[in-house]
Amino acid sequence: MNKFKAVFISALVLISMSAISAPKVYGKLNMAVNNDGSDGVNEKEIDLVSNASRLGFKGKVDMKNGLTGIYQIEYQVDVTNDSTKGKTFDQRNSFVGLKGSFGTLKIGTHDTPLKLAQLKADLFNDLKGDIKNVHNGENRIGSFFGYDSPTFGGGVSIHVGVGKGKDDMPNSGEFGDNVSVSLKYDIDVIKFAIATEQDSIKGNDNTRLGMMIPAGPVTIGLIYTTTEESNGTYENDATTFSIAGKVADGKGKVKFQYGTSDYKGKTGLSQTQIGYDHKLFKGFKILAYHTIRTEDAADKDVAHTGVGFEYKF
Repeated sequence: MNKFKAVFISALVLISMSAISAPKVYGKLNMAVNNDGSDGVNEKEIDLVSNASRLGFKGKVDMKNGLTGIYQIEYQVDVTNDSTKGKTFDQRNSFVGLKGSFGTLKIGTHDTPLKLAQLKADLFNDLKGDIKNVHNGENRIGSFFGYDSPTFGGGVSIHVGVGKGKDDMPNSGEFGDNVSVSLKYDIDVIKFAIATEQDSIKGNDNTRLGMMIPAGPVTIGLIYTTTEESNGTYENDATTFSIAGKVADGKGKVKFQYGTSDYKGKTGLSQTQIGYDHKLFKGFKILAYHTIRTEDAADKDVAHTGVGFEYKF
């Protein structure tokens, strides 16, 4: 039985246990006309791209005695349907779980706590300039068991994820090898997270600091990740700084982001981005972005320029 069937059947079992609220269908369409260029000016390729568009459903089951069953099935959908670029459907966070005064337990496929420790400081998440181009640790894993604590101490929460690590053979690591833990502190004046991950599915040990500081109409973000290969072959640091400011009566957002690292031994790797989002109505915005990624060691520059829209429902 594959993972999807297991999660789906488990969700049906929860549904049959008690009265359930109607499942919520949700999703996001993010599409852009993107130009890939060698220097940001010379045209290389113009294409219609789907930026992590997704479709899913989620719900909960009242199990009495202060317990609530929860479930979610979510898939990434390539709405451009370009089979040359990979799968049309790709599993995202899908799980069944149990929520109570003790916190929340989840079993299925999920982002690791270390990945989520970036908070929302990555202003170009899921676009061509996603931080995965310069940071290790952007992992979503199957065979996942997770625990999220209740918030305590005025804004503190703890998050734990356990899964399979990397063995000599692909996908052959044993459950329990990979452990990811984060601590978050979330109050009005700052959002802060620190996390560690041992023996990731890519064979790395990662540590991450994430931070977001709101300052009036401006929000400042920072992501710092250190990575060491589990066998000690290499190690590197990666840093991303972001700043976003509201304009046009709060309907517009101007974005700037800069990241640098020696990711996978690519000396002098940096990524500079500017962008603009404008909300037209609830759930719908237009967006524009320009990304330049430079690798000094290879004397290589890659640029991405795009204009598109996003609709959440």
